[in-house]
Amino acid sequence: MKKKMFFTVAMLCGSSAFAQSSVTLYGLMDAGITYTNNVVTSAGHGSNVQFVSGSSQGSRWGLKGAEDLGGGLKAIFTLENGYDIGSGQLGQGGLEFGRQAFVGLSSNWGTLTLGRQYDFIGDILPAYAIGAMTPAGLLAWSLPAYAAGGYTLDNRVWGDEVNNSVKYLSPTFVGFTFGAMYGFGNVAGSVGTNSSSNFVLSYENGAFSGSLAYMSIHNATASANSREFAGGTAYNIGKARIFALVTDVQLSSGSKARATTYEGGVTYLLEPQLSLGTGLQYQHRNNGLGSANQLVLSADYFLSKRTDVYVVGALAHDHAFGAQAQAALGDPSSTDVQTAVRVGIRHKF
Repeated sequence: MKKKMFFTVAMLCGSSAFAQSSVTLYGLMDAGITYTNNVVTSAGHGSNVQFVSGSSQGSRWGLKGAEDLGGGLKAIFTLENGYDIGSGQLGQGGLEFGRQAFVGLSSNWGTLTLGRQYDFIGDILPAYAIGAMTPAGLLAWSLPAYAAGGYTLDNRVWGDEVNNSVKYLSPTFVGFTFGAMYGFGNVAGSVGTNSSSNFVLSYENGAFSGSLAYMSIHNATASANSREFAGGTAYNIGKARIFALVTDVQLSSGSKARATTYEGGVTYLLEPQLSLGTGLQYQHRNNGLGSANQLVLSADYFLSKRTDVYVVGALAHDHAFGAQAQAALGDPSSTDVQTAVRVGIRHKF
């Protein structure tokens, strides 16, 4: 349960009026042990057993605030810090609030925010991804993020932050919402350099939901811009949720590297405390780099509403690179196949 601190702000506008404001402290901690086989070593290859923090979800703590300005208008803000449980170090390159830091206004006309914040692909599309719908996390983000290729074709679904951004999300109209976002490059003499543009359209009606998104990034690499199309859909049937996601990312220069990733999965609430999940991923690449695929299995047991323990298994097969079953914190395989198994605990506050 999130802890809330409430205070009252007096406002004098002719007659006395009172508006309520709130600040919420929240966070998440994830830690566990991950086993990976076929890891490249100085002697050739071997297995690796390691303590890993933030594999299912990145560990974080943050503050959210809202001030009622009257007439349905609110001022809002979020400051969110990422950190490593195992070492206590700051995440996101050591930034104080590297995950999110933004301020804005919210009303019945929508929400407008400014600062460092997730784009819509990282904000909304995880609702259709194996890495977020199960506790797999990085064990399901590696292939979509194109880890073996050096993250040059990252599809951003695992959540990337955009600096200097302005973001608008509409209210819901007959099930539809839309959003637009622009990230300023802040480069003197060039508006376009390092800038980004992002758009999303979502629809929800009962058990069905779906989203389409587009993202363009100037200078995504030292020599190329990138563009991405993403679409996802989900349907809830009783205790089951069926979901699917497609992303297509391409660079603009050189050989115009491109990766198209398809994934689909299902979760099932076997008991009120136990959720089972599975998913398949397939990625096709151009320039003769073949394809890759991965199978993910998970079991998630809820000790309470805020605490769960889980086990996740992933089998990766890559036809062009040493397979890598876990993004960011994982190691590439000495072969085209790699298996990873993780046992972890996650607590939210």
